[in-house]
This record gives sequence, C-alpha cells and structure tokens, in this order.
Amino acid sequence: MISLHPERPGLLAVCTSLTGDKGGSRVHISWDCGETWEQTPQETAFSIEDSAWVMREGQPVLFLATAVGLYELTMQPEASPVQVHVHSKDSEGFYAVAASRNQAGGISVAVAAQGTEGVLLSNGGGKANTFRNIGLKGEDVRVLAVQQEGPVYFLWAGVMATAGEAGKGCFSWDLLGDADPAEGWQAFGRNWTGGSCQDIAFQGSKILAASYHAGVLRLPARRDDAAWEAPSLGCGLPLREAEHLFYPVATVAGDTEGKLILAGGPAGIYRSRDGGSSYVTCSSSVFLDRVTLPPTWLFCSAEHEIEVVSENEADRD
Repeated sequence: MISLHPERPGLLAVCTSLTGDKGGSRVHISWDCGETWEQTPQETAFSIEDSAWVMREGQPVLFLATAVGLYELTMQPEASPVQVHVHSKDSEGFYAVAASRNQAGGISVAVAAQGTEGVLLSNGGGKANTFRNIGLKGEDVRVLAVQQEGPVYFLWAGVMATAGEAGKGCFSWDLLGDADPAEGWQAFGRNWTGGSCQDIAFQGSKILAASYHAGVLRLPARRDDAAWEAPSLGCGLPLREAEHLFYPVATVAGDTEGKLILAGGPAGIYRSRDGGSSYVTCSSSVFLDRVTLPPTWLFCSAEHEIEVVSENEADRD
C-alpha cells in the first residue's frame, strides 16, 4: 500500500508484506516522490493492514494499523514504530486508519477495529488515550477514508458483506472536532449491489467505491436521497460469471476534475476518462503497438559500445 503525506509534498510511505512463515511487513520511506528511498526500511514482525500520515507539532508522523494494534512511526533518525494506546484491547488489531484535519482545526485520526468492535476516533492528533468509540459496533468495517468539501470534512467507512449478500455500502460521519454530529453515522446503502466495499475515493462531492462484484460504484453526492450508480455490463471492466458479474475491484482512485478514474484488482488496472462510464485496461503485459525507426538507427537504452566489422573480417574470426 502507498500513503502520500497530504501536507508534505514528496513524502510517501510504501508498506509491503514479507513472504515466508514468519510474515511481517516492511515500511519504505521516500522524501522525493519515489526518486530515492531511505536505505534501511523499517521491518516489523506483524502485518500492516493500512497506514496514514499526519503532521503533528511540525513533524510528520505515520500511523500503522496492524494485526496487533495501532502504531506510530516518527521520521526522526533511528526511530522505530511505537504502539499507541487506543483502548483496553490494544493487542487486538485494526483493519484501517484514516487521518485529516477536522472542522475545528485540529487533527482527527480514526481506526476501524477488528472483531466488529466499531470505529474509534481521536481529535487529539492520534495521541495515546485520546480515542473514543463513535459507533458501528457489529459492522465489519474494513475501509476508512476522509472526504473534504471546502472547509468541511467527512469520515467514510466501508463495510464487508457476507457471501451472497448485496452488502450495506458505506457510512459517513461529520468530523466536527470534539462535538458529535447530531445525526451520528449516516448510512448510504441505497441501490448498493456490490457486496463488500473494498476501497473509497472522492472526486469533489462524488464518492467512488470499489466493490467485490459490481465494479466501481458511484454516489453523486452526500445527500439523504442519494443512490449508488453501478456501471453497465459493457463498461469495459472485466467480467466473470453471472453470479458475481465483475471481478473484484480492490482499490480505486480519481482525479479532482471528476474525469479520470483508476480501478485495480486481480484482473489488472483499468482506466476511465469519462467519469466511470467506460474503462480500458492500462496494465497489459502484451502490447500490440509498434515503434519503428529508420533502417540505419538503433534503439539505445544507455551507453553502448558497438564495434563495426566488415563481412570479410567477420569470416576470418
């Protein structure tokens, strides 16, 4: 997974899983948008499920949602991940973490607890003992994301569905700071047909959701009467059998102009340039395009040493 720092241009983290019986993860840090990487990545004995950046007291901090609790990693030399006290069950894991500014000007950090224990929110920058449970207990929340509309911030939660069910879609929470929204969590499940929600992205007021079997669903805006719009069967996303229609979409991203959408999953990466009406593959391993050169030219990927010999000289060797 890749996490970009929202306030520090160029700073990003890539979390990878280690192979083998021991498992674990590595955290790779780049300060220049991936041009170079810190030589020694952080290695953990536990698996990292999700990550999110904040700027706290002028310093970037990376939060790690893991199978054994919430950790934070500062960017100080020789720093290591330190566990953050969230609640009494710190040894239990978290599926997701999301962080952003809130409408009161502070920093909010939210985590989705494993075991359907709900969503916990800190309005104190994610510091220890500042988290409180804000609901959704009993829901299998696996995805958290923050939507910004001007000065307003909303926390979105995507839930898993049991096999064969249409699913519930997503829930939304108004990030007001220490105050709770009067309406609490708002459910957005009208016309949801995708089963589990596997990722959430935003294009202004529009919400995009990666689903298990209905492709990328779109919600026009955060309104009480809003309904999810599913792509047509001929949209270009890969199909499987009739029961599940599309292959799972594991991740989704969109541009701020509302035109470009990228959807990724086990069948590859697909791109839409018309807001999600049609898609084309952009991760093919076989390319039919041809690049031609004049007959006296050569492709050159770097410096080459070429020795030219005549036909007679070649015969004598």
